[in-house]
Amino acid sequence: MPVLHAPAAPSTKRSDLEQLQGAWASVAGPREGRFLIAGNRFSFEFLGGEIYIGTFTLGSGGQMDMHVQEGPLDHKGLVAPCLYELQGGVLRWCTGRIGTDRRPESFPNVDDERKLSFVFRRAPRRK
Repeated sequence: MPVLHAPAAPSTKRSDLEQLQGAWASVAGPREGRFLIAGNRFSFEFLGGEIYIGTFTLGSGGQMDMHVQEGPLDHKGLVAPCLYELQGGVLRWCTGRIGTDRRPESFPNVDDERKLSFVFRRAPRRK
């Protein structure tokens, strides 16, 4: 008699891309910022300062490449090699030098002014 196998249960684990979707507000970092993600598009705003808009691709091991389409003229058309980590509703994010392939190897202290490193939480929804 043949052995019947139950179909595999669908995975309930959400992908990183799914978990990144939405609005994020900085809770630690060198400046106050807001990160918006919709699909593979992003908007990053330093409150009271520059705004970056573009697309991103995710790689293995928490790698993210941000392709800047709009922003300061000296950054338009360049790629920012980044690291990210999602854990329990918290997003850690750090960028390397924009326009180079030098991605950070690890997350620096958010108080290190030589690096651009942030901790984000989901932004509260406005009523």
